[in-house]
Amino acid sequence: MNMERTSTIKRDDGLWLLERMRLVRQTSQRIAKLYPTNVMETPVHLCIGQEAVAAGVCRHLGAVDKLFLGHRTHGPALCKGLPLEKLMAELYGRTTGCSHAFGGSMHLIDVEHGLPGSSAIVGGSIALGTGAALAAQMTGQPFVGVSWFGDAATNAGVFYESMNFAALRRLPVLFVCEDNGWSNVMPKSAHSAHDITSVAAQFMPTSCADGTDVLSVYDLAGAALRSIRAGEGPRFLHCKTKRWMKHQGPDACDLPDNGIDRERDCPIRKLEAFLAKAGLAQANEFSALEARIEKQIDAAIRFAETSPFPSTDLLEV
Repeated sequence: MNMERTSTIKRDDGLWLLERMRLVRQTSQRIAKLYPTNVMETPVHLCIGQEAVAAGVCRHLGAVDKLFLGHRTHGPALCKGLPLEKLMAELYGRTTGCSHAFGGSMHLIDVEHGLPGSSAIVGGSIALGTGAALAAQMTGQPFVGVSWFGDAATNAGVFYESMNFAALRRLPVLFVCEDNGWSNVMPKSAHSAHDITSVAAQFMPTSCADGTDVLSVYDLAGAALRSIRAGEGPRFLHCKTKRWMKHQGPDACDLPDNGIDRERDCPIRKLEAFLAKAGLAQANEFSALEARIEKQIDAAIRFAETSPFPSTDLLEV
C-alpha cells in the first residue's frame, strides 16, 4: 500500500470514516453469513470493498441533504445515518424496518436522515437527485441533492438529460458515480464506448477519486460540495473502486478479470495504516472499534428477530 499521500484530516474525521467503513464492512460480512439461512427474502447487493466511496462522501452531508440511491444501498445508507437496527429489520422483512418491510434491500427510506427513497431501476436515482436540487433552488432551502449511481447507469439517457438540466439551471446537485467496472458480470469495456469523466466534463466540473482510498474520496467530495454550497452549480465525482462480491448475493466475486488484492485494495487497511503512521490513532483502537461494531450488529439482529412481521391490515386496499 502506498501511504506516502498527505492529508490535513483531523483525528475525529479520520475515526468517523474508519467507524463507518467498518460498520458497512462488518454488517455486509454478517449479512453474507446469514443470507444462505433464508432469514432474508430480499435480494442483497453487498458493497464489500467499496466502503470508501460511501464514507468519504457522506462525511460531508448533513441530515438535510437528500441522497438518492440505486440498488446497492447498504453502505451509503448507513453512512448517511440510517440506524443499523432499521436496516437489519428491513432485510428480515419486519415492520420495524426503515420501509416497514415493504421495501427490502433495494428500497430503503429514512426521511429523518435525508434518504427519501432508493430506486432499483438502473439510473433511476439520477433524475431524483436532480429534481431534489431543483426543489431546493426553487424554495430557497439550504440542501444539496445527491444522485448516486454505478458506471452502467451512465449509458441511460437520463444521465445526459439530468446533467444537461442541472448545468443549465446551475442546480445544487452532486453526481456520484460509484464505478466498480462491472454491469452485473459485463465489464465496462463491453457496454460503454465513452469515458465517463470526459462526458460529464462537457456539462460541469469533474473530479476523479481513488474509490479504494477514503481520504481521496473525502478530499474531493469535500471540495465539490463546498463549491455546490457556494452557489457554483453542479459537480460530478467519479470514484473508481472494486467490487469484491458478486453483483448480487453472499458470494465473493469470481470473475477472472476482476483482480483484487485484499490488502492493497482494502480501504479500511489503507486508512488504518495512514492513521497509525500519522499518529492519529493506535492499533488497539482499531481492534476495540471492530469488537464494538460486532456488538452493535448482534443487537441489531436481535431487534430484527424479535420484531413483528407485517399483517394484512397494514395493506391499503
